[in-house]
Amino acid sequence: MALAGTSAQSIFAPVRELVEDETANRFVRNNVLAPIVPLCAKREEGAIAFPAPVLSRTWRALRGIAPREAQEAAVKCNPWDLEQGTPPVFDELCKIGAAALRDPENAAFDSVRSLCDPEELAMCLQLAPIVRTCLPRLSEWVSRMSDERAAAARLAYTDACRIREDAGPLLLDILSAHLPDAWRILRVISAVMDRPSDRYLASSEVKALGERFLADIEASIAHVETFDFGGGETAGRDAAQRAQKVQLQIVEFQQSVDLNKDGPWGRRVARFKQTMAKACDLRMDQIDRELEKALPTRPISMLAKKGARGVAKLVAPPDEAMLERARGALAFIADLRPCADKAGYGSSRLKILEKLNARLDPYIEDVLHVARTGDGGDPGLAMQYLDVAASFIAYTRDDKTAEIVRRRAAAAIAA
Repeated sequence: MALAGTSAQSIFAPVRELVEDETANRFVRNNVLAPIVPLCAKREEGAIAFPAPVLSRTWRALRGIAPREAQEAAVKCNPWDLEQGTPPVFDELCKIGAAALRDPENAAFDSVRSLCDPEELAMCLQLAPIVRTCLPRLSEWVSRMSDERAAAARLAYTDACRIREDAGPLLLDILSAHLPDAWRILRVISAVMDRPSDRYLASSEVKALGERFLADIEASIAHVETFDFGGGETAGRDAAQRAQKVQLQIVEFQQSVDLNKDGPWGRRVARFKQTMAKACDLRMDQIDRELEKALPTRPISMLAKKGARGVAKLVAPPDEAMLERARGALAFIADLRPCADKAGYGSSRLKILEKLNARLDPYIEDVLHVARTGDGGDPGLAMQYLDVAASFIAYTRDDKTAEIVRRRAAAAIAA
């Protein structure tokens, strides 16, 4: 893009030519090797994956041993041909690559063999034609499965098993890499195996996939239990996203698998649901203390009871470390909204939000009074804390309420 306006006479013209050649080469490569492209990226532990350089080295080796087919693939990589379906030469190149990887005498693939298990990659390339036929249907399989689509998924699985007895689970693993959420492949598994019981799946050839998703749920719960509020808004939102993901994963297991409360996976899923609810309740209970540290108060009188609400303590500027912790905590509870009710901690969340607002509302009135009159503290500090409180109430209520607080602050300054 930076070189788009470079003319043929510019000293940067050769650089632009190199960039255009590389871009075109990668476009062809990613179309030909589309089934394995997402496998050459970071994936969760236990999933089929290869180091990133495997993709470019495989394509370079293919161009070396099959230049005619590679050239034909480049010609076919135009909008017209791609709209008509996958050109046969794409699958032909994948088969050539699989055979070459299995041939120890083929030196062109030595650099690829040095990075990964050649048989594992060869198997993935051999399955590429089946994967390629599944990819256009995959979004429908995981969103609106029908009897016809289930039959197509079962046929693809059977075709993979004909290549090698244990290739079916590998096919599902490869397909999961092409999904935004890998665990949604459970819907395809459910269709292929006609909504199996957890006892059957836990002892079947696809056991590893289910165990991987269960381990992911466990890791997310551990993260919610231990994440540091000090990481600020980013940490809070990330933890809440993990809680949302766990809720969706649990629902996916419940809908895709016939879970028995005493079954190997049914027991774990039920325990995970309870543990996550407990973890979220515990972390939400800690938020009021974080808010108190970020917006300190002082007792109204020496005789005030312990725990009684005081007035804003305006003796020092806001502590940025405490503010970050409060932002992390508030972002967490705010972003739990989509899943809290369904996951069983919706009522707890609402009660805690009421408690937080009961702290913020009088605090805002206190600092507004100081900002207007100077009575009870430094008006400059009051404005700083008022801005902080307005940003906090955006989490506990909404942006509109926060904007009203800021307008009132502006009016106080103008007065």
